Amino acid sequence: MSKAIPFSDWKQNLFLSENDKQQEFWMLDDTHFSGPLTPLYASFLLPAVSIGTKRAFENMKMPISQFLVKLDHGYYYQAMPPHPEPFEERIIKHQNKMEEYFPRVKSYLESKVNEFYMPFYRLLSERSIGELSLNQALENVKELQDFYLKAWECHFEITIPRTALAVVLEEAYGQVTGKGDTKEVYDLLQGVMNMSLETDRGLWLLANQVKASEFLSSSLTNSLDSFKTLEQTGEGREFLEELMDFLSIYGHRKSATHEFAEETWFENPAYALSIIKKYVLKDYHFDLEFQQLVAERQEKVGALFKLLPDSELTDRFKTLYNWALSCWGVDEDHHFYIDAMIAAKSRYFLKNVGRTLVRYRVITAEEDIFYLFLDDLLEVLQEPKALHELVGQNKNRMKEYKKRKPEPFFGTQSNLPADPVIERIFGLLPNVPGEKAKSFKGNAASAGIYSGKVKVITGQEDFSKLNKGDILVCKTTAPSWTVLFPIAGALITDAGGILAHASIIAREYRLPAVVGTKVATTLLKDGDLVTVDGKDGIVYLE
Repeated sequence: MSKAIPFSDWKQNLFLSENDKQQEFWMLDDTHFSGPLTPLYASFLLPAVSIGTKRAFENMKMPISQFLVKLDHGYYYQAMPPHPEPFEERIIKHQNKMEEYFPRVKSYLESKVNEFYMPFYRLLSERSIGELSLNQALENVKELQDFYLKAWECHFEITIPRTALAVVLEEAYGQVTGKGDTKEVYDLLQGVMNMSLETDRGLWLLANQVKASEFLSSSLTNSLDSFKTLEQTGEGREFLEELMDFLSIYGHRKSATHEFAEETWFENPAYALSIIKKYVLKDYHFDLEFQQLVAERQEKVGALFKLLPDSELTDRFKTLYNWALSCWGVDEDHHFYIDAMIAAKSRYFLKNVGRTLVRYRVITAEEDIFYLFLDDLLEVLQEPKALHELVGQNKNRMKEYKKRKPEPFFGTQSNLPADPVIERIFGLLPNVPGEKAKSFKGNAASAGIYSGKVKVITGQEDFSKLNKGDILVCKTTAPSWTVLFPIAGALITDAGGILAHASIIAREYRLPAVVGTKVATTLLKDGDLVTVDGKDGIVYLE
């Protein structure tokens, strides 16, 4: 048995040390990262988040200095050290700075997408085809590393103000109405189009094409290999061409949004075909459902505004509301253009770098590159040598990491006042029920009560097993998961708060949802009967 190759000092800095655990409070971020990270992805992401947030948080005068991020057995942990300024002074600066950001959240995203992200994605696309020399690959990888640092700085300057605006809007709603349940304000923000919903609508339109054709419908519902069957006729090939045109824009997604080592829908259209098949079998009309949601929102807003007295408080609430309405789609749009696309475009490019390494017999297969840390990759692009043993050891580590149940946190929580922005994204740590518990709690994400059978979905390879009316149970969701929401009867997740991705889109689909339970995928199994109470955040076991 070969001896384990020790981690370099550079790699060790990516992992939590015992001293780190004593110095800070580290929280598992299972809202965004439900499993262990591959070595190459962690190499790009962790420094980018730690450095990017330090820059962005200073620009926004945040009361915390940065997100410090490190791994423990491959799992992503985050610490939030307070800013050295007194909290009371810093929070006022932060609130004033957020007021500057609120009116331009959407325009800031649009400008960054058009002027910064998309030009670099086009470069990555060019570098994803054709042979790369070792030197070209080396310089391109370094450029990608620099891009990640700036990309994640911009990411947080987009997402933090939008969530901060939601928190301020909640507070203003409570003040102007006198109501204790301020989460009601999110009912006034339903029916706002975003890139996730736009993707779902595109798949629905493709499903309508299938319904209108006896051949297409039969090929999708009766064939074991729909893609192969469709390729055999002109009508089928024409449909596949339309599907690939759609996926060239909307298909840079996967269930593990941020990762490099999972194939996208663009690479494997079978994922999209499986969802289209489900839509064909379901009586569902996206446009009518969405129009009804918009009409209900407009009616609720009109009724509320008529009740509010003329006052500065009312004027303030209306201003905040209009800002929030204008940028409410930004959360999903940033997922589309930043979180998902940066990982997908990087994946395509890095696979090409992997092909270069295969030619030099450094690795066996192009995707082995994802099991190298960045320092090893940069070194071997300068002086090629076989890394098969190192790749094998890193793959084995990943297998071991996936078997672990990660600790929810390390260290002792600081005395820094709770940040409502962080709470609404990541959720709280609810009480874990005992073995004989008849219910468990989470965050009340989307109102409604629904009873049905559970389907535990671990990734996009499981999407096809969700049937109409099943209760979708998963660790967390990413934008690619929204295609399941029209099929599901309710949603339960392990991770997330009321402004997490799962919660926002569940409300758009009026899907009863309880998120951030921490235990759903552990306690529940396929076929279990449960009742989801999305208003009170309780899941009842039957």
